[in-house]
Amino acid sequence: MAIEFRLAVLMAERKMKLKDLAETLNITQANASHLKTGKIKALKLKTLEKLCFLLDCQPGDLMEYQPESPSSSVVESPLDLGSTGLP
Repeated sequence: MAIEFRLAVLMAERKMKLKDLAETLNITQANASHLKTGKIKALKLKTLEKLCFLLDCQPGDLMEYQPESPSSSVVESPLDLGSTGLP
């Protein structure tokens, strides 16, 4: 995964329980668990905003970009989007 989600680390530092996260975000504990473990495919900006408010942090504290090896990426460079069919 190119984006590492660090919610579990921030929750541990703040001694926050999964139940409290779920209640505050108004989501199920199962969905909160997916957030915590990074097993998500997308994140709404509103949810990101709530997480930042709840944890008193910045988006960059929650996520970090980890470049993948070129062989595992469809796009060979950030500017080479022509071969992917992306606009």
